[in-house]
Amino acid sequence: MGKKLTNAPVYYTVAQVQFNHVLDLDSYVPAIQSKMREAHFTDFKKEVFQRLDFPVLGTQQGQMVPPTLTSQSRYLFGDIAGRTAFLLETNALTLQTTAYDTFETFSKMLLTGLSILHDALRLDFVERIGLRYLDAVQPSKDGESLRDLLVAEVLGLALHGQGQLQHSVSETTAATPAGQLISRVIVRNGRIGLPMELGSVALTIDPRFTQREGLHAIVDTDASITQREAFELSKVEARLAALHDEIVASFNQTVTDHARASWA
Repeated sequence: MGKKLTNAPVYYTVAQVQFNHVLDLDSYVPAIQSKMREAHFTDFKKEVFQRLDFPVLGTQQGQMVPPTLTSQSRYLFGDIAGRTAFLLETNALTLQTTAYDTFETFSKMLLTGLSILHDALRLDFVERIGLRYLDAVQPSKDGESLRDLLVAEVLGLALHGQGQLQHSVSETTAATPAGQLISRVIVRNGRIGLPMELGSVALTIDPRFTQREGLHAIVDTDASITQREAFELSKVEARLAALHDEIVASFNQTVTDHARASWA
């Protein structure tokens, strides 16, 4: 993932920056949409969803206080191909893509979106920065198996042939100098898919991943830092690069030399 691969396994990439709440966001959306359109994110949608809010104190005067439903808006700015989109909420900007090229290109795109927001909203601080990669590990040659592509430590009992495999999950969480790192490897039969929490933005996944069916693995690597600091694009860029370095190191420890050679 550090350089562009001919047959790169990454099929979904997400980055998110959380910032101070902007409760009157609706009034700024026309100006933001105009700049997003200039940046070629012309597919605009507004979504209204219901959020369940629980009271800080569960009782008042001895009586239980029920949770309340609150309407909240979020805004989608997508490209024409339906492969890349920004999702804007009152305290977060998320960039998602199924057309990942290089980290430098992806990072620049996120910073462009943040710059557009900052020009309109004058953001005060950043609360959290996260970066997540989903990589599809699929045997592609006759006689090739997941043992050739993944290190034994993440395969568990998936390939031991006991019954019909439903799924196998390996997860490691670590504190790194850049922030928290979570690495998951999911082995299952069927077609490549997305975790439920990423399904709300319907991006088109490259057919070279979805047309295959059979035993495969998804390497889901998520790095984040939660730390409040004054908003500066240069700081966000540096934090993002540090998270990316940790993800690359983790990914390289998860896959084999054979796998890297087949993707190069």
